[in-house]
Amino acid sequence: MSNFPNGYVDATKPLNADALDQTSADGLAKLAEEGYEVHVGLTEELAEQIIQMALEPNIREYCPNDCAQRFKDMASISEWLAKRRAMFVLLKRDENDELILAGYGWAGDGASEHVPGGETTFAIRIGDIAQGQGLAAPFAWLIVAGSAVLFQAHKYWLETWASNAGAVHIYHKIGFKDIAQEASQRPTQAGGIVEDTRLYMSLDDQLLP
Repeated sequence: MSNFPNGYVDATKPLNADALDQTSADGLAKLAEEGYEVHVGLTEELAEQIIQMALEPNIREYCPNDCAQRFKDMASISEWLAKRRAMFVLLKRDENDELILAGYGWAGDGASEHVPGGETTFAIRIGDIAQGQGLAAPFAWLIVAGSAVLFQAHKYWLETWASNAGAVHIYHKIGFKDIAQEASQRPTQAGGIVEDTRLYMSLDDQLLP
């Protein structure tokens, strides 16, 4: 049974390569080469940065619930964390050697009628400052592997839009398989509605460290 946290932390903890499998350790090293670190936990300071990042166009387009619900304000984030969520943050050192938010993602308790047996919901977001650098795949896998090791998570699943081709590619690359799909309508950041397909995926537990 997973043991996800359910609230803020006073300080995040860097993900430790010694606790991970070789693939995960290699991914962590790749991110470090580019000046990035992966930490676990969510402080109130980082929560405020996530509120702002959730408003970025590339996130609002495919994940409007981030800015409208999950990370609308501090109270919303507290409610969301209470559902037992492990937040992973991608951080980059700036010219003043300060760590700033470059992306975020999570794993936590959750089920879907579209994914029989699914127990752990998973998601990843990459901010504007980290786009196009090949960071999404290693960061995504570190969320999966890290939460499996730290919180005994398993039976991962996710949902995404078929038109979000970049995200679909990343999910397939780290081992997620399509389970179901349904025709739907997606709100756009411009305020319109477009026809799209909702995809549901799961990850074989045998791929976990």
